[in-house]
Amino acid sequence: MIRYRILFLALLLLLFSCSGKKQHKGHNLIIVLLDTLRADHLSSYGYEHKTSPNIDEFAKQAVVFRRHYSHSSRTGPSVATIFTGLYPRSHGVINPLSHWDAKGTLTKSQTTLAEILKDYGFTCTGFITNPNIRERFGFKQGFGTYRFLRGRAGAVNEKAKEFLAGSPGKRPFFLYLHYMDTHSPYDAPKAYESFFVDPAYAGPVTGDHRQLDYIVSGKFKPTKADIRHMKALYDQELLYFDSQFGQLMDFLKKRGLFDNSVIVFLSDHGEEFVEHGMALHGYTVYEEQLLVPLLIRAPGYSPTVVNSTTLHVDIMPTLLELLGIKAPKPLQGSSLTPLMKGEKRKGVPVFAHTQLRAVKTVQVQSLRLSDWKLIEHRVPEKPYELYHLGRDPGELQNAARQEPDLVKKMAARLSAFVRSLPPAKGKAVALTPEEIEELRSLGYIE
Repeated sequence: MIRYRILFLALLLLLFSCSGKKQHKGHNLIIVLLDTLRADHLSSYGYEHKTSPNIDEFAKQAVVFRRHYSHSSRTGPSVATIFTGLYPRSHGVINPLSHWDAKGTLTKSQTTLAEILKDYGFTCTGFITNPNIRERFGFKQGFGTYRFLRGRAGAVNEKAKEFLAGSPGKRPFFLYLHYMDTHSPYDAPKAYESFFVDPAYAGPVTGDHRQLDYIVSGKFKPTKADIRHMKALYDQELLYFDSQFGQLMDFLKKRGLFDNSVIVFLSDHGEEFVEHGMALHGYTVYEEQLLVPLLIRAPGYSPTVVNSTTLHVDIMPTLLELLGIKAPKPLQGSSLTPLMKGEKRKGVPVFAHTQLRAVKTVQVQSLRLSDWKLIEHRVPEKPYELYHLGRDPGELQNAARQEPDLVKKMAARLSAFVRSLPPAKGKAVALTPEEIEELRSLGYIE
């Protein structure tokens, strides 16, 4: 009899060990990412226009990271860093320069946030509107449902609400929502198209992506009035999204999901409004491209403002710790939970990289150490740029000629930092004719 009991217990243990599921009875996770959102266009980050009343209200209940940086001005590398806790060189999602806008992809050799949460019993669902992070490029790893949608924030919200309404509450869930409303073209819904624009403006700017490409290529030189109008069109898109964000938060509260979920609001990268002669994103690594919002509302953490420098590579270790889950292997970022509790952080290096072959072909990387930031142009090769962000936050006064020794020192640090990152064994895929047509419909190419 004792022998049978021992055998029965052994069988039970075997069944549990073969299930591959770890038990988790903690909080849900909801990530809301608004593509192409500059931090300095949110009211809660000091913007002069009231573009984000609902996001501002959420910020009052969250930890606000005021100096948060992306490592790329492209969507694919940025989102891959959020999903893996690795720098772009180590996760491999880097646009190759071999042909037009080919994509680096996430491979199964990389462990994603969704894969970890799935192993702990989470239902992982994603609704995205950016074609650059579709399933074909490896971003579905770990998600049960991962759907590409066409449409504005309202369409994403509808799918999110369907999922949330059907959530039984017995299993925790991870919901990833990726919105494109502040991405070009800047064409807010009709109800929002006259909030910030000057009615007297009679210039040529429409917010069309192809027109913005003309700025990148040098075919169109916008005036100050044109740039103001461009920003106004962008801000109206933000105001529309903000209304939808408010509706989503209200729905979470009605469903009883707001208080028992870790809710994250952030962006992948920013946008340039001709501060450095360019438009759009992906071609440079100036501050307007890299400084993005990060708001985290987590049960047990009081609202506060964090002024220490934080990074996209820190997000995955932070979320795992907030959910009480240990990372399966060392990550390249650090958890931000000590900062969320009021601790300070010493200055951290801020590395960024972008490469792209589209309207222009570029390969640029930068390193910030304290107040100094070095920018290295590798393709096309150009002289170094060096800025003291404490005295020159707009990166307008290149100090490279005045500080040759510092340039040399920082260039060596930049090179050493890149070499310290293990390179990914990833792959790149060329776009299909259908995908090229999809991007053409968004105005990326003629």
